[in-house]
Amino acid sequence: MTIKQIRPTRCKRIGRVNERLSAMSSLSDATPAASGAALRDEALSLLAATRPATIRKLQRAAVSLALEAGTVTADDVRDAVPIAPNINPKVMGSAIRQLAVLNILRGGDYVRSRRRVAHCRPVRQWHLADAGRAVCWLAAHPEPTDSTIA
Repeated sequence: MTIKQIRPTRCKRIGRVNERLSAMSSLSDATPAASGAALRDEALSLLAATRPATIRKLQRAAVSLALEAGTVTADDVRDAVPIAPNINPKVMGSAIRQLAVLNILRGGDYVRSRRRVAHCRPVRQWHLADAGRAVCWLAAHPEPTDSTIA
């Protein structure tokens, strides 16, 4: 196709598209997007701040199960501590991530979820990283009372 064969209307459309693309790229340069990890951490921090009693119950269950079996998954914890329907199920990520940051649990391989609603999606299997630290954490973080439940 030669330059003479390109219709003028097509050139105008291409020019408008190029203008939009250049405007979009200048916006992205002016306001850098947050990284995925930063967005995840921000969302998990919000959940931890709004549901501290639920997080504590989930963490205590995860640590106890890991002490008994050596490993734990989100499915195991959900079996031990049902999450109320009005609570975002992603609260589980906040609970377990805090334990990983404290070096109580260590991430391992992925296994298939047993929960029907999860459709066999992969969930991480967490290994007990430090049994002594886990026992100390349980002693320092008692089960929340009904008056503290968020």
